[in-house]
Amino acid sequence: LQQAAEISQLRGARVISAEDLLFLMRKDKKKLRRLLKYMFIRDYKSKIVKGIDEDDLLEDKLSGGGNANKRQKFAQDFLNSIDQTGELLAMFEDDEIDEVKQERMERAERQTRIMDSAQYAEFCESRQLSFSKKASKFRDWLDCGSMEIKPNVVAMEILAYLAYETVAQLVDLALLVRQDMVTKAGDPFSHAISATFIQYHNSAESTVACGVEAHSDAIQPCHIREAIRRYGHKIGPLSPFT
Repeated sequence: LQQAAEISQLRGARVISAEDLLFLMRKDKKKLRRLLKYMFIRDYKSKIVKGIDEDDLLEDKLSGGGNANKRQKFAQDFLNSIDQTGELLAMFEDDEIDEVKQERMERAERQTRIMDSAQYAEFCESRQLSFSKKASKFRDWLDCGSMEIKPNVVAMEILAYLAYETVAQLVDLALLVRQDMVTKAGDPFSHAISATFIQYHNSAESTVACGVEAHSDAIQPCHIREAIRRYGHKIGPLSPFT
């Protein structure tokens, strides 16, 4: 957010807009592709909410789209203005499967197989939560009031989505960390861990740091800390998540 504010200030804008965030994400193709897909879904949802009938849809196609795809159209126009190789615009026509997100969804699906009806209902309800539904609280959490240049509505949508994705990734990695911490019976390699692995659970002090539910199946603070540490670790053949 601070980087987006700096970019917005450099171009002389009064607010942080979507183009500032898109510019920051231009080198991370996978995350940018996810964001573009999200913006497309938001536009599609807006169509449904407004109750566009078939005649309007036909007229919209003939007129070239109008304002129906305003988020996607804005993103496409901006990326076109900074794209010198064609790589960014190619993402609008790229149907490549997001392997990371696909694996995350598959792991979540496997988790649901051992849930009862009450647990599954809670799981589904939790997955529907988002930062955008509590926009005012999210804005307060970002401390936007103390900023000279504040994000506009579309920028807040993007920030809420990025926050949601960050939490999803942290939880997913924390589940993998928790899985790694469990010694598997009959698997001699489960005792052999990387030299960079921090054993948070091997001392009374670290157990207390994990919280009062250190022996439960819930994700603990130590799992989150280890997930963040691994995420920032240098990528290579022996990296924690490879």
